[in-house]
Amino acid sequence: MFAADINKFIPHGETIMAAFKGVEKVHIYDRKDARTDLLSQFNAAMDFLKKQLNVRSEIYIDRSEIYEIPLDALREALVNALVHRDYSMRGTSIYVNIFDDRVDISNPGGLLPGVTTHNFGKESVRRNPIIADLFHRMGKVERMGTGIKRMKDLMRKAGLKEPEFTSDTVFHAVFYRNPKYSLKLSGEKKVEATQETTQETTQENILLC
Repeated sequence: MFAADINKFIPHGETIMAAFKGVEKVHIYDRKDARTDLLSQFNAAMDFLKKQLNVRSEIYIDRSEIYEIPLDALREALVNALVHRDYSMRGTSIYVNIFDDRVDISNPGGLLPGVTTHNFGKESVRRNPIIADLFHRMGKVERMGTGIKRMKDLMRKAGLKEPEFTSDTVFHAVFYRNPKYSLKLSGEKKVEATQETTQETTQENILLC
């Protein structure tokens, strides 16, 4: 949590962020490695996500920026990755992989003892209690076992597919992007998506007035 260079103590204690062209892990167009303290890794990953994700602006009384995937859901997944990572697994890292259709946040370590498919997301079980407590003191985790439900609720409220969670030796949290706001839409489809977003915002402003 406080090491300027975590690699002196845990050589594999890093977060690797990468943005890929397409939907396969083949062509990387941007990458960043964070090997600092855990809070700095968290902040670096959030900055990378903000840089890569599409964002639109809506003006009511004040201007607000809305990311295509709710940032609060991604924050929750990143904290979970840092808190629940199995730091004893050598040669592994936390990964934040961004594809055209999804964001995949993964950490070494499967489900903890006492967590089953039935109580997953309902019970609070901490792999690293000290790290969890420190993130709790910073106001970034509740320690109430509500994180999974909160991520699902945030995605559903944004009109997006619920995140998918898988676990074997590595835990994955996958958030699907909204193709409606993809910068990779070409020609006519891109214009239609932009016009639709503008119309929705205008209608909302009229209703507000």
